[in-house]
Amino acid sequence: MVIVKALRWGMGGAIALMGGLSIASFGIFIATDIQLWLRRSRMLRQWAFVLVLLWFNLEIWGSVVHTLLTW
Repeated sequence: MVIVKALRWGMGGAIALMGGLSIASFGIFIATDIQLWLRRSRMLRQWAFVLVLLWFNLEIWGSVVHTLLTW
């Protein structure tokens, strides 16, 4: 299942990127007290959360489809 492995690595990388950028943006906000960086940090955190939910949903439905096809 190369496709599943590629999906997991891709989603993991995207989630880590969004989470890292969110933490970096929050650090810049703490250092500079510019509200724009706080808004960016929150937006990136929300996108990371959306990607986690998407990954979880794809994992569950992928296993359901796999079970139905191989039953």
